[in-house]
Amino acid sequence: MKHNAKVAVIGSGSWATAIVKILLNNLSTVHWWVREKEVEEGIKTRGRNPLYLSSALLDSQKIHISTDLKQIIPHADVIILVVPSAYLFDTLSELQPSDFQGKSVISAIKGLVPERMGSISSYLMNDFKLPADRLGVICGPSHAEEIASEKLTYLASASPNLALAEEVANYFNCNYVRVQISNDMKGIEFAVVLKNIYALAVGIFRGIGYGDNLLALFNTNCFNEMTHFISTLFPNAERNVFTAPYLGDFLVTAYSQFSRNRSFGIMIGNGYSVRTAQMEMKMIAEGYYAVRSIHERNTQYNIHIPIAEAVYRILYENASAKMEVVKLLEDMS
Repeated sequence: MKHNAKVAVIGSGSWATAIVKILLNNLSTVHWWVREKEVEEGIKTRGRNPLYLSSALLDSQKIHISTDLKQIIPHADVIILVVPSAYLFDTLSELQPSDFQGKSVISAIKGLVPERMGSISSYLMNDFKLPADRLGVICGPSHAEEIASEKLTYLASASPNLALAEEVANYFNCNYVRVQISNDMKGIEFAVVLKNIYALAVGIFRGIGYGDNLLALFNTNCFNEMTHFISTLFPNAERNVFTAPYLGDFLVTAYSQFSRNRSFGIMIGNGYSVRTAQMEMKMIAEGYYAVRSIHERNTQYNIHIPIAEAVYRILYENASAKMEVVKLLEDMS
């Protein structure tokens, strides 16, 4: 275990706070960039994030925290990105490729970069000239609220560079977190994005009023569509989609009471407008942004993803949720 490893977390939300809590088990210091001054002050004075996951008590003596990105990035060899995907481009806009020279960057972001209509790894490679072997993802069937309660959780660390994936896994492994290693960075990266879209679809389905029997069929079709998209874009004979980073993450996002995307979808299914649902949520539902990026990306590939396209029409073209779901059910078996 590299207790003196130099690791920075970029982000101040619930998942970022949960990741800091995990890392503090293994690292002597965690460097942490947060957007809000209120969060910085709360961590320094009380060891708690006053805005997100405030139940998690953090050892402030081991945290170097700042709202100035330039005060955090230089201190780290490994940077973990945990800002909502919709804000990533703006967050990193002041940085140059030279700021990342010699560093590894791990994405814990559950979305795509709207300004680039592409994945986090592609954005980092193209805009910041980071090689693929210095990139990775950390993900899994997990909710920050359960991390705060130290409920046993299994994550996945993925990178084309298995040594990097293992290094990151060592930062996260503790008495309540277990981490598996994978080289399927692209497959897992897109699984993380797509499961939010389909969890949102499941929420719409539930909000309209369909019961558990039909929901089981709908979930099956959602997962099949998700894996079809991934396997078409990123073929991998060794990939087992029935493992935690794929099926597991899909299930927890589709069913959990903590799922923002499911909650957002339920409101849409209940008749809320997108704007009203966003205001009620007060937190980011990544699936809302992801479905637009996937729709735009799929214009190049024309992969058959009718459920995702129905979600896009409901959210961005004001289509009737009820009518779209009825159409989908006609083709399901």
